[in-house]
Amino acid sequence: MGALEFFRPSLKTLHGSLMDAVKDLTDEQLHFRPLGKGNPIAFTFWHAVRNEDLVMNLLLQKKPPVWNAEGWDKKFGMDPRAQGTGMSAEQAAALRIPNLADFLNYSDKVFKASEAYLETLKETELDRVEEFKFLGKRSFGSVIGGVVLTHGSGHLGEIWYVKGLLGLKGSPI
Repeated sequence: MGALEFFRPSLKTLHGSLMDAVKDLTDEQLHFRPLGKGNPIAFTFWHAVRNEDLVMNLLLQKKPPVWNAEGWDKKFGMDPRAQGTGMSAEQAAALRIPNLADFLNYSDKVFKASEAYLETLKETELDRVEEFKFLGKRSFGSVIGGVVLTHGSGHLGEIWYVKGLLGLKGSPI
């Protein structure tokens, strides 16, 4: 099995799990701050999606992220460049997703774009090494597997944990 044979279904599973984890949350649940100082699900989900959008589109494909290309930053009244890294706990807690249905629409567009990109990618391209701002020198395969899949999965676990604190079902397993 090649890496792409692993990445393609794994990314689709991650996307479905992220969407399922947040789709039925109320505004209060989405913005609940665990223990009064942790990151709300809204921030964690936003950060995971924004990170994937930046990595898959801007870094790997050298094209504008969906966030900027489609004006989602303006629709949500958010910083066009922010994606969560380097934000203080207070800034993360202050982040609001004003309309979950709209944010799920943005997320779906990001996820479909990532999946489409992986469908066009050739196995040999995973070995291509570039210098990435904030990531250093890495192969495309390590960026997809290590940054997108691992990072997104870690944040999915955080979302499940916070749902558990709220008395909701976290992981479906």
